[in-house]
Amino acid sequence: MALATAGSLWVPFDWLVRADDLAPLFWPPVGMAGWLFQAAWVPQHLMAASCVVTAMLLLTRYAQRRSLTLILTLALVIVAGFESSTFVGGVTFAIAGLIAAPILLAATDPARRLRFTAGLALAALLVVCLIAPFVLDQLATVKARGGGAPIVVSHYDVFGELLPRAIRRVLDVPAYWLIILPIELPAAYIGGAIGLAVVLRSALPRPEKLVFAVLACLAGAGLVVSWLLVSTLGDNNDLGLRSIIPAEVVLIVSTAAAVAAGLANIPRRAVIATIALVGLGLSLPDTAKMIHDNVAGRQRPDGKAFAQSPELWAEVRRYTPPAVRVANNPLFVKDVTPWPVNISWALLANRSSCFAGLDLALAFAPLPPERREAISAQFLRVFAGEGTPEDVHDMAAKYGCDAALVVPTDKAWDNDPFAASPDYRLAEARDGRWRIYVRR
Repeated sequence: MALATAGSLWVPFDWLVRADDLAPLFWPPVGMAGWLFQAAWVPQHLMAASCVVTAMLLLTRYAQRRSLTLILTLALVIVAGFESSTFVGGVTFAIAGLIAAPILLAATDPARRLRFTAGLALAALLVVCLIAPFVLDQLATVKARGGGAPIVVSHYDVFGELLPRAIRRVLDVPAYWLIILPIELPAAYIGGAIGLAVVLRSALPRPEKLVFAVLACLAGAGLVVSWLLVSTLGDNNDLGLRSIIPAEVVLIVSTAAAVAAGLANIPRRAVIATIALVGLGLSLPDTAKMIHDNVAGRQRPDGKAFAQSPELWAEVRRYTPPAVRVANNPLFVKDVTPWPVNISWALLANRSSCFAGLDLALAFAPLPPERREAISAQFLRVFAGEGTPEDVHDMAAKYGCDAALVVPTDKAWDNDPFAASPDYRLAEARDGRWRIYVRR
């Protein structure tokens, strides 16, 4: 538990060099982080990582004991991991499974290998049948977005533009292992790797050693995927940033087991414990900062408007049935979140949105980049009070906006394009608070 709370070393590193920003020497660290940070930001990927670790343990159990219940459970756990995160439960697990398969097959008695293979084939068939609708939908979405392959081979960028590109490309390759991982996983990376290596060379009983071997395959797959594969569907490399989570889980547990009781060799245990505790101690400033930010939050200029928005959306629901699509400013209370997202609508509206903002459209809408940008510009133009009658008509006729919401923070409050539109009528106007329009 203590090792899982470890932050990164970027904060003490900044203190050491007396710089708030290490650019242009390094690229800004975005998203690559330990378990605690990942738990706050991407719980879906964390759930997928838990499923992946469980699936690897079930594979090991099945290699030792045949059971139809195990096969059915394995298939369901794999599906749950995949549908929680394609990157973690799909890409990373598939690579780890391919690496571990020969090890599991070699550990199976020769007379039972055919049955073992048949059981895995049955599990694979069940997985394919259950995830097929999900995969087809994802492929259709990727095709509709355009932009080429969703995943490409490219190493993790470490050094910034201070260094010439040719030198960066060479140094980035070892820097991932020698700089990024020790900084981002200071309490578990080195200690966990040593612990796995020592256990795999130890005289543990065969079943226990097989478990460690399979988990080592998972940890290695997660680290290599994060190092060499890049997802191109968004602004961030989510594949690289999230595929490392299963490796983090394995390394944390390996470090803890080695320190607690897993190794008979006392000097090695002391080395691992020293590395882990020093890393944990140096990461405390970042850990404290994360916990403080998660508990205390951050005061934002739009915080007051956000606090009043439950009443606003309750009124919208009063005038609209559940199936309607509501148009409101995609940048409404944009300062509440680190990135501009229409969080008020997302959390409180209980109504669909015509266009909830560029970031959410990037995640959920099967649109090519040019079309996505054009629609975003059109909605922003309307709520900035610069929309034309044609823009408002498009919202009603083309985008199916059954209702529209204007608030005082919108520039459209003083230059309201919905007021004169033949497509909308005013349902309610609350002085100085909101105007709700519905389609005629």
